[in-house]
Amino acid sequence: MKLAIKLLLVICVLVLINPGMARDKKSKAGFQKPTGNNKLATDKVHKVGTLWNTNSNFGRYGDPAADQTGRPSMEWPGGSQISYLWEGRFWVGGIVEGEIRSSHADYGNYEFWPEEGSEFYIGPGKSIEDHLVIYDDLDPFWHDTKPMGIKVIERGLTWSIPEYDDFIAYEYEVINVSDQLEDGPFTIKNFHVSWVYDCDVGTVADVTDPHIDDLVDFDGWDGNSTDTDIEDIVENIDLNGNGVLDGYDEWGIPYGRKYLGNKKPQPNYDPSKIHPDGFWDEWSVILDPKGPPLRWHVDGPYGKAGEIAIVNGDTLRGYAVPRNMSYMYDADNSATAKDDTGERDESFGPVDGFIGGALIYTDHPPYYTAPEDTLRRVYTHQWWNWESDPGSDLEKYQYMTATHVFSVTPFLPNPLSLGAPEFDYRWMTTSGPFEEFKPGDTLRFVYVAAVGKGLMGLRQNVDAALKAYYSGSRHSNPYKPSAPNEDLHWVLPIPPPMPNLTYSPGYNRVELTWDNVAETTIDPMLGEVDFRGYKIYRAMYTPKDWQMIAAFDNVDEEVPVVTTEGDTLGWTNLPDIVHTFVDTGGVFMGQEYSRPLNGIPYYYTVVAYDPDKPASGGRPALNSIESPRNNYLVDPETGAPMPVVPKGLYEVDASGNIYPDYDIEKVTVVPNPYKGTSIFEEQYKDKIIFQNLPPVCKISIYTITGDWVITIMHTDGTAQEAWNLKSRNEQFVKTGLYIYVVETENAKKIGKFVLLR
Repeated sequence: MKLAIKLLLVICVLVLINPGMARDKKSKAGFQKPTGNNKLATDKVHKVGTLWNTNSNFGRYGDPAADQTGRPSMEWPGGSQISYLWEGRFWVGGIVEGEIRSSHADYGNYEFWPEEGSEFYIGPGKSIEDHLVIYDDLDPFWHDTKPMGIKVIERGLTWSIPEYDDFIAYEYEVINVSDQLEDGPFTIKNFHVSWVYDCDVGTVADVTDPHIDDLVDFDGWDGNSTDTDIEDIVENIDLNGNGVLDGYDEWGIPYGRKYLGNKKPQPNYDPSKIHPDGFWDEWSVILDPKGPPLRWHVDGPYGKAGEIAIVNGDTLRGYAVPRNMSYMYDADNSATAKDDTGERDESFGPVDGFIGGALIYTDHPPYYTAPEDTLRRVYTHQWWNWESDPGSDLEKYQYMTATHVFSVTPFLPNPLSLGAPEFDYRWMTTSGPFEEFKPGDTLRFVYVAAVGKGLMGLRQNVDAALKAYYSGSRHSNPYKPSAPNEDLHWVLPIPPPMPNLTYSPGYNRVELTWDNVAETTIDPMLGEVDFRGYKIYRAMYTPKDWQMIAAFDNVDEEVPVVTTEGDTLGWTNLPDIVHTFVDTGGVFMGQEYSRPLNGIPYYYTVVAYDPDKPASGGRPALNSIESPRNNYLVDPETGAPMPVVPKGLYEVDASGNIYPDYDIEKVTVVPNPYKGTSIFEEQYKDKIIFQNLPPVCKISIYTITGDWVITIMHTDGTAQEAWNLKSRNEQFVKTGLYIYVVETENAKKIGKFVLLR
């Protein structure tokens, strides 16, 4: 009865919240750089995989000012400018001598700061690119109450290998250093560790209100909170061998999920297309021939619940464990007339990814809520909206322990199932309680942040992370978990290192030069150099939609030419290894690539790759893998991608002749029409480019009715000039047809361009 009354109260409060009533949380001034004794605080960017993210050295994930800095914030796929995270946060809480305390990273109110003298390392490590930071909560200046005496050693791990490039893994050592406090040392009672993600799915790309149309859910064991954890409507693994996971639609959404973005049945809801396989959908099923026999969770097409899982006479071996995953996705913005779930029809979309965070290891022992319960799990999954943001240590701790007034159950279900609408939510995934966290003790955790297409893609990527964590483990597995320091983990193939690349623009050309580090570096798994060749990729406007334009190798035979995505372009005998390349356009593997155009931004990357390797000495066969496609130029301050822009530079000989010669009639504007999506700088400012200009000239711009907009004096001797779409009064111009006049002492060109904003 008490629970029913509490549930009714929460539903009433949530239903009263209308997304249209939401205040603009982004109206705050942009994130301010930390000052004072937190001057060491900074951010660095991971972009070796398909998932890009900004990571701090003070317990924050993503960049809440990504739309200003150009840095990624769980941007997926990398280069798309579609970010799935506004800000992620690391929190801890517990009881110190009867007083509830918490320490946290929280927008505008950060209590963790880099340890004095520590460095922010980013580079090769356990993964292709690690980061390693140390931060603590020891400075009382930043606390409303008192510090807890917590030091955190955080390692981030990223890969560029297909199957493992859509997640970022985090290893944590959380240490009680209360002996460094004035009121310490002390034992912390009922200690908890939490990850809080405020996603605003689609932020940066969606300039309307990406924060008010999110929905949140949980995937994994949730006790008596819901029955979704014992649901079986899709395949966990491809048991019928048709190459897909049946039961999902083309967006990665289960056909059997009735409600998705709002309280109306979603368009693809079709119970006739569900595809049970005998395993609970919210559990990771990892096949391993060395693992124990699996057993069916429920009656299904291959057997009855509790029986050994046998398919076509073969016993399935491996591990089945709850996914322990909180997740969020873009739902319907009820302020618009149409259902825009996933932004499937928007010019910047679709925003079809689901973002999730999963706990794949905790030092907390099993909860033993049932005799067979031996698995390590999440303690609580909570969510709230900005109206209910916890403002005190007590409220934060109440969310961690599911004792807050809005904590209906330890594992809150999708808001739709509580009668609440889509809104601006945060999730909290918590591990604990650790009854006595003593001075000097260390607790270890592994948390994974991932994005995938729909719920299917997200589940696959989180399952891949669990598989990767136990790759190479000798004494542990998902049924017998171990901390990062207790066994081998993350033993995955490593590609050759990225070449160090430089490039420079010319007149309708770009010159590339790179070093030979990939040809001399020892592969740590093989104990020898493992190098086959180089591939050159090019992209226009943004670092995505890469096209391979050249490749070189060190063998004299026909080989398949395969892209990063696994597409085979054909077979050929590639040219020998070189370390320079000039892009003037051409044909590669039957595909034409255009000559670089002056004024257009380009990105280049040179990857090194190794050969296919047959099975040997108990080692499985390994496919060729490439180094990450991210050795293009970046802004040294923000880490944001920076393009190279070909342009003409005029020179004058002793006789006064200008080279190359110019023809004023060849002056053009790019892009034309301008559609509001052209990106010419790392901070994505509006611009158009006048190209093929004389070295010195005057550019006048008018509206179609003859009103003077602005005059630009071009005097730098180049063949191009950029205009930021602002009038002489520093106001952005509007959609319309415009006239431009380019004049020299003895020539004039009149032209038109269109702006669509």
